Amino acid sequence: MAAKDRLTALEEVIATLRGDDRVANWEVFRTSIMDRNAPAISSNGCGVCLAHGRTSAVTDLVMAAGRPEVGIVFPEIKEKVALVFVVGIPIAMDSEYLRIVGALARICRDPVQSSKLLAADSAEQFVDLLAAGE
Repeated sequence: MAAKDRLTALEEVIATLRGDDRVANWEVFRTSIMDRNAPAISSNGCGVCLAHGRTSAVTDLVMAAGRPEVGIVFPEIKEKVALVFVVGIPIAMDSEYLRIVGALARICRDPVQSSKLLAADSAEQFVDLLAAGE
């Protein structure tokens, strides 16, 4: 990712989901993510942003991730954010919402798994690491 600030990073990751068949209403989906205060957590010396929203604009779970070329400053944590996740979850999938966000937080807090995510050579390897960590 080329982004150097929070808003640009979120826009860049959200944009990867444009055109996804599961996003029924792009603007409502985008707004559901951008209008929330995307939280950043500290994880093993680096920051992780977990932007998520429950919305009727998606028909099924959608998720995208990005790794900024340079860490991004989020004022609520001292570390720079090195991983940005965007998750859209249909309103009806209440229990999945908590499970997905919780799983991402657990994976990123595990020093072995988070370092593997940061070192992944491809999008496919990144996705495989997430799947294995869940």
